[in-house]
Amino acid sequence: MFLIKEYVTQNGIFYKKFVLSSDSKIELSEVVQIINAKVLYEGTEYVFLYDMEMNPIPEIFDYINFELQDASPNYRYTALNALKFLYYFLYLYNLNLRSLTKNDINNFLSFLQGVSRDGTLYRLNLVTSRAHSTIQTYIPIYRNFVTYLGYKESPFLKRSSKYKLIYSADSDSPLKINQYETSISNYKPEISTPRYINVLEFKQILEVIREDFTLREECIVRLMFENGLRIGEVLGLTNEDIVENEQGNFLYIRNRCTDSFDQLAKGCMNVKNKRTYTSRAYKTKDIGYQVVYLNDSLLEKINDYVNEYHTNNSLKFRERYEKLTYADNIEKGSNQNFYLFINNVGKPLSENLWGKILRSIFHKAGLNIDKKRRETNLSHRFRHGFAMFMVKYKHVDERTLQLLLRHRSINSVKYYYRPTDEEVIQLRTDFVNSMYTIIPELRI
Repeated sequence: MFLIKEYVTQNGIFYKKFVLSSDSKIELSEVVQIINAKVLYEGTEYVFLYDMEMNPIPEIFDYINFELQDASPNYRYTALNALKFLYYFLYLYNLNLRSLTKNDINNFLSFLQGVSRDGTLYRLNLVTSRAHSTIQTYIPIYRNFVTYLGYKESPFLKRSSKYKLIYSADSDSPLKINQYETSISNYKPEISTPRYINVLEFKQILEVIREDFTLREECIVRLMFENGLRIGEVLGLTNEDIVENEQGNFLYIRNRCTDSFDQLAKGCMNVKNKRTYTSRAYKTKDIGYQVVYLNDSLLEKINDYVNEYHTNNSLKFRERYEKLTYADNIEKGSNQNFYLFINNVGKPLSENLWGKILRSIFHKAGLNIDKKRRETNLSHRFRHGFAMFMVKYKHVDERTLQLLLRHRSINSVKYYYRPTDEEVIQLRTDFVNSMYTIIPELRI
């Protein structure tokens, strides 16, 4: 009998595999940890996954760094995470990727979902619960990976007898497409979990921040809630990205070579070298960059924050600050450029540290953190709150909301209206009351 336990630390996830005796006593134990790393070589960033002996896993290195070299950094990072947990599963169960069975795949999907269970040979004690949307993102990566390796018989690639009919205006007969066996698409998400910050909750958060935190925290949450920015877009902002002119105050959202994974702007052009800055595409609005309006009050807060936070005169702070907060200049004639949001030691603020700060803010504000649900990302709740405010209070249509959220597809905005149970009850009550007003006879 084997016992597999998951451990979540500040440095990431690892597992311990225990050999149990017939009376459930531990006889042997093994730490199973897969390390990932990034290496910058001649201006190009390479990513690694290391096996149990700290040797780079060659097929993953080739796949991520060469097969996916033209993919966005975010997608490559997602692929790295997906493959990391696939190889965790292989190591823990002593399996070979080429010879996986359908039953192995089902166990793997259960493993990804974080299902703890007692089996005849394995007992699992897992902590992390992944969203079905996350697993649905991972599955095509696994299909692509085994295809890249040439595993034509992999159960990841097996089609089921179920199919979809795709209709085309160019043909009288529909195209029949068989679905894959490996899928969790029939999962129906709950709607009762709050996925956004409402106005009253935002007020609570502001009160907590102004009592126990700093201008930095206020500026960040306001950029997300008032302007709909993603956390990566906020962390990637530099002083050069704030523009004031006769039309008003604006933020320029764009990517730079100096950005880390934490600082990438999702909807903007990826930048691989500084020559991109002079390209026509990079200088084209909604392709190379996006523009967001900034009100006077928030601009004043940001300026106050910069004047307070960026002027620490300690020697160590200045050394780190001068070396690590520098950002590429895009505009000609600009002064030295720097990232706006930094930590206490003079480095750009990381998403990991921000997440810890935000959890503390939520705790003090008495808001539900919902630790086991990754789909209720705390930072994204503010952007979602911005969208919901526009829908509920400003009554914007889908096209306008698409523009406000800077989405390329109008289908993407449908994600942003997910009412809680209380809101569903209120909607139904309002509907019934309206119907009774129009048709009084219903009251009889």
